Amino acid sequence: MRFKENGLRGLMKSFVYAFRGIVFCIRNERNMRIHLFAALSVGLFSLKFGLTRTEYALLCLTVGSVIVCEMVNTAIEALVNLETSAYNQFARIAKDVAAGAVLVAAIAAAGTGFALFFRFPKLTDVLTDIFSVPWMILFVVGWLILGIFFIFFMPSRSIRPRGTKTKQK
Repeated sequence: MRFKENGLRGLMKSFVYAFRGIVFCIRNERNMRIHLFAALSVGLFSLKFGLTRTEYALLCLTVGSVIVCEMVNTAIEALVNLETSAYNQFARIAKDVAAGAVLVAAIAAAGTGFALFFRFPKLTDVLTDIFSVPWMILFVVGWLILGIFFIFFMPSRSIRPRGTKTKQK
């Protein structure tokens, strides 16, 4: 019976667990929602900007690295919270280093975005195209409002792990 568990059924279970982890991060981590909204926004803008295949590959790798770092950060926080609910210097270090990794990836992503999109006159042409059409302006405003609600007001349905006190006494 072990053989069947490692077959298609086991593969399907592993995908279910992976998607459950992704959904947990989206529902419970505001920063994950920020990164996801930023990624979708940049992706939409890139369609209008017209990147090359290589540039799209670089953009996907960059966005993926930020999302992966945020998920690893969440996993480390959950493990630390599982281990201790009292202040612990090593718990603080683990959480701070994991958060720092996300910050480094986000800064690198911003640099990549700058390198890909900060090209004149193409950037001004695309922005002029977007903001000269009334329905595009409405789309941008609606998208930003949707993003604010997605980031700050999305209800959590999962049980939140108990918090670890990581502040200095």
